[in-house]
Amino acid sequence: MSRRLDAGRIMPMKYWLGITFSAALLVLFVFTANPGKMLDALRQANYWYLPPAVLVYLASVYFRSMRWTVMLRHMKRIGTLRLYPVVVIGYMANNLLPMRLGELVRSYYAGEREGINKTAALATIFSERVFDALTLLAFIAALAPFMPLDDLARSLEARIRVPWWMIAAAFSAPFVSAFIVFALSAAYPDKTRAAAAWLARPLPERARRFIDSAMEQALRGLSPLRNPATLGTLFILSIPIWLAEAGVFYLMGFAFGIDQSHSSAWAMMATMTMVAAMTNVGASVPLAPGGVGMFEFVSRETLVLGPFAVVSRSTAAAHAVITHAVTTLPMIALGQAFLWMNHLSLRRLRQNMGEARESTAKPQPTDDRQAAGRRD
Repeated sequence: MSRRLDAGRIMPMKYWLGITFSAALLVLFVFTANPGKMLDALRQANYWYLPPAVLVYLASVYFRSMRWTVMLRHMKRIGTLRLYPVVVIGYMANNLLPMRLGELVRSYYAGEREGINKTAALATIFSERVFDALTLLAFIAALAPFMPLDDLARSLEARIRVPWWMIAAAFSAPFVSAFIVFALSAAYPDKTRAAAAWLARPLPERARRFIDSAMEQALRGLSPLRNPATLGTLFILSIPIWLAEAGVFYLMGFAFGIDQSHSSAWAMMATMTMVAAMTNVGASVPLAPGGVGMFEFVSRETLVLGPFAVVSRSTAAAHAVITHAVTTLPMIALGQAFLWMNHLSLRRLRQNMGEARESTAKPQPTDDRQAAGRRD
């Protein structure tokens, strides 16, 4: 009971730290723009671009579901349309819960719905996030020769008082390192389990058994990474996902007249691809629900510093706010609809997850105790 209370104190502390940091970024976001001009930009926007932008974003989620089928097919072959509601519900939870807890919700719901191991499903989701980040970093690298990334880095350095190289390392090194670790773990599962067992030696036997079982299932989830052809397929499927997301930024640029500041549609597409890449890498940091604060700040600064057009900070801020709404509100509404169709709610899913965790944590009776119970 005391351990549960301690966890209950620790977890809200993590939530509040993330939310506090995001709130500070939002305050910085508002006060480094002209709020009056930002409101004017919001009032003057052409919101007829919202429906196609939402459709493009839903298409990107469809490609995500398709990619996930590839990552799960060694456990069970599931159709893309069958997985689509599960992915949407996971994104809905990410947009409502801090610390990216939607990943746990998605793996739990997939396990309950499809009968696959939840830990293995969670491992595929973690590797999916690494593929996303690496694809975005590839986009950034491809556009870097044409974009003044040094100006963006200096701007962030001046505003948040952190050296630019630390910002770059914080955004890229974790994902590159995670991919290397995942790939090596998948290639050498026995050595990975042995290393985990060695690290767990000081723990009680029950904890060691739990870690070994969880590691076995996690490695099962990562096993597709052993196959070069599967790796290539996953990277290829990651490209339309992020091109579609860049398309959302692109369409919302028309809504705010940003196209008029660019010399061509291609120049604007290059700008919006960079904005989408930088924004989503930044928003992947597990802070507040939906990446609120980080999304808006990074999106605005990247757009303002784009080399192909002069965009005012107030217009860029309005663009960031509405683009973020396009990528979050439809997921919340659609995810809730999918839950209602299955007579569920996010609260009920979280309760079920908590009950499953508690039942797993309860010590199992030994054979002697079971035999004594039968004699009684």
